[in-house]
Amino acid sequence: MQEHLTDQYGRRINTLRISLTDRCNFRCVYCMPPEGLPVINKKRFLTIDEIERFVRIVGKLGVSRFRLTGGEPLLRADVIEIVSALRLVTTVRELAMTTNASLLGKLARPLREAGLDRINVSLDSLDPSRFNEVTRTSQYEKVRDGIETAIEEGFPVKLNVVVLKGMRDSEIIEFVELASRRSLEVRFLEFMPLCGSGWQGDRVYPIADVRDVVRQRFELKELPRSFEPAQTFAIDGNGGRVGFIAPLSEPFCAACSRIRISAEGTLKPCLFSNYEVQLGHLLKARESDETLIEAIRHGVWNKPWGSEFANEPFREGEATVRRSIASPNIRSIGG
Repeated sequence: MQEHLTDQYGRRINTLRISLTDRCNFRCVYCMPPEGLPVINKKRFLTIDEIERFVRIVGKLGVSRFRLTGGEPLLRADVIEIVSALRLVTTVRELAMTTNASLLGKLARPLREAGLDRINVSLDSLDPSRFNEVTRTSQYEKVRDGIETAIEEGFPVKLNVVVLKGMRDSEIIEFVELASRRSLEVRFLEFMPLCGSGWQGDRVYPIADVRDVVRQRFELKELPRSFEPAQTFAIDGNGGRVGFIAPLSEPFCAACSRIRISAEGTLKPCLFSNYEVQLGHLLKARESDETLIEAIRHGVWNKPWGSEFANEPFREGEATVRRSIASPNIRSIGG
């Protein structure tokens, strides 16, 4: 019988986000200061063998969906080899990646050949000038080229758009028109207090307002949500889709099925929490599967219910992530 990972609130965990590196070649205003943040010594990163072993172990516990993230995962020199290794693990049902796509133009084909299933691209503006302001780079054309190459290679592509207060209605509509025209999915994400020193509560653009802008222009048909963080709609009956992710104003904590592991092997059951379990030293010491499973189960069991930001999401002046709280009063909206 298949084992399962379950936390103290009865949530079953089936998805793992794997950070391959803490490095990024962008300096997005909502994520980090212009000078960047301190980085981890690469010698502390999990190796291909350690990542593969961890995936095999959590696979025994019912985790079947995996997403490679960063930092920027394509900065990791052995990313193709990692994808190839994980694709051979029989319990891996879905293998996806989130990237800024600046290096995707030359890597889309080898990633597809290695067995990557789908790609999410972080793209916060379709205007090159505003893109440069948000990312503090001048790589807009490389990103758009990477997206086009991924589509040509047959990847299902989703565009992740972090919406900041001040974003024009016309640009929101332009994103949805692009999704409709190219049969893509665009997902609008509420600004979240997750990383670096970029958090400013007064820059949050509530997703309900974004959704209203879209509904004024497009006919939307809601699609089943399952365990996805996005509330997704078909656009005007064609192949395009638009999704809305609102972890602050419309939290979905009650149905969260995800955990994360950092590049150096730290298990993070909840991104809004400081609670974490150190596993990297166990993997590097080649401790037994039983020891690792016990540590994983302990971490997942103590996964917090949700965050204080769900109660007061737009508080100004918050610069750091608050500790999560174990209160089952956070409203569930699915996936």
